[in-house]
Amino acid sequence: MKCKRLGKYARWVCRAVLAGSLLMAPVVTENFVSASNASTSVTTADEADAIVKEAKAIVAQPGTFYTLYVGMPNSDLRANFDNLPGWQVRSWTDNDTAERRYVRTLPVGKKRVEQGVIIRQINNGPVYQFMNTFTTTDKVTAAKIYREMYTVLKKRYPVIEVAMPYRMTTNHHYTPSVQIKPGVYMQLLFYKSLRPTKGPAEYEVYYMIVGARSHYVY
Repeated sequence: MKCKRLGKYARWVCRAVLAGSLLMAPVVTENFVSASNASTSVTTADEADAIVKEAKAIVAQPGTFYTLYVGMPNSDLRANFDNLPGWQVRSWTDNDTAERRYVRTLPVGKKRVEQGVIIRQINNGPVYQFMNTFTTTDKVTAAKIYREMYTVLKKRYPVIEVAMPYRMTTNHHYTPSVQIKPGVYMQLLFYKSLRPTKGPAEYEVYYMIVGARSHYVY
């Protein structure tokens, strides 16, 4: 793997991976495949509770969910995320970066929650950013997901109350973050989705882990 032809941040991640400084994967309690195969409940309350439980598991470990972490090699990413059942998969490349987007729909009675997992990496190289989203027209369910995720994170990172106060975000240019380890930042937002729809308004809970210099990729 050669680093010198990549962009500034891409070279930084590439060299760090080759040096071994970003190859220590965090311990995770659940992987993407087991989550994909999870059974669904039969009642609206159980369905909502199952989604909230999934949301809390996503924020349970610092800097990781579904085995992802900043600096994850492409070989591990492919091994863990190729050929997953129950998810729609889209991927594309742009110059020296690539993005994978996984989407599945979870039932809550007559309504739905769409879960998305977006992974960004140096093309055929390490992961530098990954996100989880929950999107639904049910504002109550979205608010509950956000509250439970926020509560878990606040216990580990009390500074979140100052850096990212508990509230619905109305300014989509508002991008606060909290450092959770050297060179790695976290963001959790709850807002009314900007996705164009002809039906009811959608609400989104957005959770992101990103390497400190990811903006240099662009």
